[in-house]
Amino acid sequence: MEEKFKMENLEKLKKRKFLIIGSDFFLSLERSYLRAFKNLKINNVDFFSPDKKLALNILSRFSNSIIKKIYFLIYRKAVKNFISKDKKYDYIIIFKGLQLDLAYLNAYKEYQKSAKWINIYTDNPFNLEFASCSNHEVLNSVKFYDFFCTSFSRILNFKLKKLKVKKNIFLPFGYDRYLHRKLNFKNKTNIKNKINFVGAHDKYRENFLNKLNVKIDVFGPGWSKMKKINKNINISIGIIDGENLSKINNEYAISLNIMRKQDLNSHNMKTFEIPAMNGLLLTRRNREQNIFFKENVCCYMYKDLKELRKKIKYILANPTKANIIRKSAHHKVRKFSYENRLKSLLSNML
Repeated sequence: MEEKFKMENLEKLKKRKFLIIGSDFFLSLERSYLRAFKNLKINNVDFFSPDKKLALNILSRFSNSIIKKIYFLIYRKAVKNFISKDKKYDYIIIFKGLQLDLAYLNAYKEYQKSAKWINIYTDNPFNLEFASCSNHEVLNSVKFYDFFCTSFSRILNFKLKKLKVKKNIFLPFGYDRYLHRKLNFKNKTNIKNKINFVGAHDKYRENFLNKLNVKIDVFGPGWSKMKKINKNINISIGIIDGENLSKINNEYAISLNIMRKQDLNSHNMKTFEIPAMNGLLLTRRNREQNIFFKENVCCYMYKDLKELRKKIKYILANPTKANIIRKSAHHKVRKFSYENRLKSLLSNML
């Protein structure tokens, strides 16, 4: 299928004009897809990030409702100013678009009448419990897009049909070959018999690790907010760049994936990133993750904290078996690159 896509459609796509709207953060999914376009030699791709402006970057961090409304309004107008320029696009890809509403989207369409509009939605759009996941404007705007892509789960398809979605595409996460890679060590015995967790701090993760109560090295921003640090938790504060991210996952015996409440029945970015970096994935058990990486073949899974503690103890005591699983996952993950995800998306769009 991929070879057929490449031969029949790649040259055609090279002549199309694409616009991506989203975050400019160097570890963002938008950046991974931009690299995937480049690796497929589709170079006619523009990128616009309203948040790149200092004022918007600052405003986006406030949770106050009035400031949030101001931020959304400035964001919408910034997109309008960019999109109303003379250049016309064939495809406009918006990542999530939490800040946008249907009225503005319809206004944008007046400037780009021939474009196909795609939303790559990286959370559950029906989860209104968390402001970072979704809002009512997102649900109201689902029907606007020609293609609405969800990485959350196939089970959303029925719900999205009720919102009059034109076409829903299941587009799972993947891995970025530039960021997530295996490192070749001269000394093959330097894997630390320890556990790591890499990710930003939030209250759920903090409580999870405190209750887990095992020795673990934690990397990521925001962990200085912890009011009570368990003596078993060793914290390294700060954003981890691509090289160090790969180094951490290559060096540790276990890379723990803590699924947030909204992801418990689905998968997340670490599902693919950890195996791509040759890490040993230890993650929450669910059907969707088991489809990608079979339990006890390509990863280890747990149901609750009690089982997690047992799995950690077992893995650390059986490094040979764990290394076989690590290698199996690293081999399988190769087909889940963002280049292949992009091919899948483009084949659905043509």
